[in-house]
Amino acid sequence: MKFLLFTLITLILSSGCATKNAFTKLGLEESEEKAIENTRCAKIVSKDVVGGIFSAIYLNNIYQEFEKEHALFYISIYIKEKGNDFNVTLNDELPVNIKKLSQINKYSHLLSNKNEWNQNYLVTFKNPVDSKLNLLIDSGQYSSGLLSYSKD
Repeated sequence: MKFLLFTLITLILSSGCATKNAFTKLGLEESEEKAIENTRCAKIVSKDVVGGIFSAIYLNNIYQEFEKEHALFYISIYIKEKGNDFNVTLNDELPVNIKKLSQINKYSHLLSNKNEWNQNYLVTFKNPVDSKLNLLIDSGQYSSGLLSYSKD
């Protein structure tokens, strides 16, 4: 009888938390939860010098209706030196298209960090065969290092 009571109490206590996750109490929409899981933020550095910062979101894991032949990223970037362009590659491949977006855009609600000095882009790549995606952003002498994503 004691074993049955102990088992029943353990089952009730452990199953009470089974449907909750870290986002349950925050009141976030499903797309915002997925955005947090698919966001990578990093500094663009050269040795010990920071040349900029950025956030990148893999949109295909958030919006399942996106076309499957392309991998889409929303990138919000700040580079200290004005006039410096940045390069972005996915698994060592250049993007098919880079579209500059306004500060308030279709995807800006996905990032909690909104600054007027950031530049926002929608970057489109040919969808790689690999399930592991490695994004790299560099600006001349500065680089982010590899940011890893996985396809859902």
